[in-house]
Amino acid sequence: MIKLDLHLHSHYSGDATGTPRDIIRFIQKRKLNGLSITDHNTTKGSLEAIKIKPKNLIVIPGVEVSTREGHLIALNVEETIPPHLPLIETIEIIFDKGGIPIVPHLFRNLSGIKKDRLLKIKDKIDAIEVYNACSLPTSNLKTAKIAKELKLGGVGGSDSHEPRYAGYAYTILDTTDNRVDTIIEEILKRRTWGIGETLPLSYRKSRMIKSVKQFFQRGFKRI
Repeated sequence: MIKLDLHLHSHYSGDATGTPRDIIRFIQKRKLNGLSITDHNTTKGSLEAIKIKPKNLIVIPGVEVSTREGHLIALNVEETIPPHLPLIETIEIIFDKGGIPIVPHLFRNLSGIKKDRLLKIKDKIDAIEVYNACSLPTSNLKTAKIAKELKLGGVGGSDSHEPRYAGYAYTILDTTDNRVDTIIEEILKRRTWGIGETLPLSYRKSRMIKSVKQFFQRGFKRI
């Protein structure tokens, strides 16, 4: 079995701290097999992680893209995806760059695309984030139920904005083949799932307060 945290933020995200090297250290400490650094609207952290990774660690390039309707994770892309475009257009760009789109934190207030939009794109995606360590357990349960109803695959990610919380949630794959192409294929075949544990309440509260403050500082604009 392979375990990968597929939703992480480094200091290249405007609302996070820690270097890719810091994140890798905590991923190894938690004995995960790999990760994807999915910074907001930039692949810099992801590409840096690929350069410095230990030989036995899997690193998949990725980015969390801000679309007009909410956030979308693009895995297996090395180029930054233009932000603030319509959801459908963003998905097509991800495909053009050889990546795969994944819907994170479906029900989050400021950045989730919500169920109605998911239903409109369900034929264009193969997986949604069924376990986000920053989300409430009830929200993860609701998302997992929807994934099963729509027969979609699932992924897990800590959504950590501090290195020490990397690896709290992760994606599981029933394989020992650690090649990136194989992992991507497993996601496309909808044979992955997400599990983990919820981040401490104190951290989630501080994250929420910080997010709201930054929302006002940006002039009521989402990341």
